[in-house]
Amino acid sequence: MCWSHQSHRMESKTSDLLKAIADTTTDALIAIDDAGKVLEWNRAAEKIFGFSEKEMLGSSLHMVIPERYRGSHDAGLERVNSGGDRHVIGQTARLAGKRKDGSEFPLELTVSTWRQGDRNCYGGIIRDVTERVRIEEELKASEERMRAILDTAHDAVIMADREGVIRAWNPAASGIFGHEAEDMLGKPLTAIIPHEFREAHDAGIRRVAEGGDRHVIGRTAELSGLHKSGKTIPIELSLSTWQIGEDRFFGGIIRDISERKDHEERLKAQQKQLKSKARSLQRLHDEVKTKNEQLQALSNKLAKYLSRQVYKNIFEGKSDVRIQSYRKKLTIFFSDIQGFTELTDRVESEVLTGALNKYLNEMSKIALDHGGTIDKYIGDAIMIFFGDPETLGEKEDALACVKMAIEMRQKLFEMRREWDVLGVTTPLRVRMGINTGFCTVGNFGSEERLDYTIVGGAVNLASRLESAADADGILISQDTFSLIKDEIACKTEKEITVKGIAYPVMTYSVIDLLETLEREKEHITAQLKGFNLKIDFDKLTYADKLYAKEMLLKAMAKLDPGEGG
Repeated sequence: MCWSHQSHRMESKTSDLLKAIADTTTDALIAIDDAGKVLEWNRAAEKIFGFSEKEMLGSSLHMVIPERYRGSHDAGLERVNSGGDRHVIGQTARLAGKRKDGSEFPLELTVSTWRQGDRNCYGGIIRDVTERVRIEEELKASEERMRAILDTAHDAVIMADREGVIRAWNPAASGIFGHEAEDMLGKPLTAIIPHEFREAHDAGIRRVAEGGDRHVIGRTAELSGLHKSGKTIPIELSLSTWQIGEDRFFGGIIRDISERKDHEERLKAQQKQLKSKARSLQRLHDEVKTKNEQLQALSNKLAKYLSRQVYKNIFEGKSDVRIQSYRKKLTIFFSDIQGFTELTDRVESEVLTGALNKYLNEMSKIALDHGGTIDKYIGDAIMIFFGDPETLGEKEDALACVKMAIEMRQKLFEMRREWDVLGVTTPLRVRMGINTGFCTVGNFGSEERLDYTIVGGAVNLASRLESAADADGILISQDTFSLIKDEIACKTEKEITVKGIAYPVMTYSVIDLLETLEREKEHITAQLKGFNLKIDFDKLTYADKLYAKEMLLKAMAKLDPGEGG
């Protein structure tokens, strides 16, 4: 009896353990008998298909199979039950599933089987691959668009790997060099390079691939190419490079400039006859120079409408100007002036505009100094994020963002005296919110106008933290706190609820850098007739420090010897 009881307890514990594992996995786990009736249905299956465990246990698996596939399902089940073809067992297959609401979706199914008494049982591990299929389709469409562009381009487009082996060859390349794509793919680039230049070409490829001198990248150069006929032709080459994983690739846009070169030669032959036109050509040159200077000035002006990092990446050829996005973990910052709308009714618009522009300018300088990407200004509000297009790592990005916020807050106290002079007697007090999480980042919009920005729940949470922050306060999320807590002193605040998040969000208010607080662990005491000062920094709260600082600034103004004393 003891052995039997112990065995029963062990079986019960094992069953409980397996149930717990099944209910915590993100994949649907389903078991059926040889008649297709459901024996097991975990929580993930409930979430994916919409049917509860109670609804499905003992029911036919037909409930989650589209009607057009039920016949083949039954036939396959009968075949395996009778000892027939079992090739599906242990294999992963792409199929379609049906949700409770009737909608269909793509899934991946891996089937296993076992004997239970005299009957066969079957288990399935099911994964919803809706998002994966969407991405695959988008990638395919993107590749098709790129192929269409390459096929219709007037210039030759050739791509090669780090070994100089050709991987892409468009029709325009065939027109210039005389070789068809099927003859050139997999062949070395040297096939279209004159013999006397091949050694220098190979050395240059190796140098760039190994991280050496890249002065040729992003520039346009005039070179010589080799036609299939053996004829040397003058070409204009613009070279780019990129890396995918450990592999480096090179891309070249090539233009046949034979006609241009012929023209140049004719011009040289006619130089003696064109001396009278030299002054006209000089004037034309000056006009072009002026236009270039105007374009450069315009470019510099347009740069002010883009984040500095985005502008730099575009003009250095590191980013494509096209609709694209990707998932990435970022740290997001929001700030907003408390009561700004009410302030507009009490302060002259010119004064308020000057104060606001001064504020935005100073905050932007601090953001750029810390490596932040300024997303947008929304009236008096600022949205900044860290981690794209450049990143130092998740922790470093989060630290940079919080340090930026602390410096911004300090700068605000310095600016309040300036605002008093401008006539803004009500102190401008700012709320700040910071969150770290995965966002969708990239270029959004149309082919006519793009906006580089970020979207997602993490962005909404950062905005909500800013709204919940106290005046002059910096409120951060748990995800941010876990990254910065070793260097930043924080105080635990109340939980907040956020639309779209099922659970309360723990929040923390930023006090200061730990190293700063360590320096302030001291007392200041001074006493004179008419003057008594005692400061115990350890006993002051953050709010007390802000008030004390304002009082000391007012006292310092009255202590100025030039004030009639």
